[in-house]
Amino acid sequence: MFNKDLWQRCAYKIPNLFFAPHSLIEYGQIISAAKEQGYKFYTLQDFRSADISDTEAFIILRHDIDTDPQGALRFAEIELKHGVKASYFFRRSTWHPGVMNVLHHGGHEVGYHYEELSDYAKKHHIKRKEEILKHLACIRKTFAANLSALSKTVDFQLSSAAAHGDFSYKTLDVGNKLLLKDEQLRASTGIVYEAYDEPLVDKYRNHISDKPAPQRFYPASPQELIQGRDSFLFLSHPRWWMPNPLVSAISDCRAMVQKILW
Repeated sequence: MFNKDLWQRCAYKIPNLFFAPHSLIEYGQIISAAKEQGYKFYTLQDFRSADISDTEAFIILRHDIDTDPQGALRFAEIELKHGVKASYFFRRSTWHPGVMNVLHHGGHEVGYHYEELSDYAKKHHIKRKEEILKHLACIRKTFAANLSALSKTVDFQLSSAAAHGDFSYKTLDVGNKLLLKDEQLRASTGIVYEAYDEPLVDKYRNHISDKPAPQRFYPASPQELIQGRDSFLFLSHPRWWMPNPLVSAISDCRAMVQKILW
């Protein structure tokens, strides 16, 4: 039976596998345009404690490394050229100690892009919010164990985390960031802040993210905000800036299998 939704997903996913909607040249142009307008650049970690004046224009650079950890180094090359730093968050599936150590020692922030809640829900075929909430204590223990094991593979202390988005959210009506609402968990794992903490999000307000073609950005392009001298956080992902068809296809196939098995 013809599945219209499946066809629509394939229609945009397949071209984006082979032709990235953005380029590293464009990334450099965005940074250059902001610097010409007098923007100040921050990592999330530095922004938290910064004293921001009402007249200051700023950009927070954040990368979620959902696929292709080597792509993080290519982002960092552009940032080195322009003298700016960024926040990088790695999943367990993209955890690459060598890359992460290079970024950290290059002055960038490196944190954990966690997904224990959504992973647990899929593994145990849980699709109701009420049910997943019963398992939070167990999921938090898993988070702590995972972070402890991962931290031993790098030569610096991780202190930040960012919840990974997942297709399960729409059904569960709850996301990974719920895990770090627990202050005790933060204290025991050394996590100082979560990227979606409300006070932090309220402080920078505008959140711009890259997207696959034809949308490209949501809710607006960084160029539009720079023209209006608006401040914002700019979230980007390697797969939309540097094509790596094999890695992206494997990631998409893994997600498709998870959906089927869930």
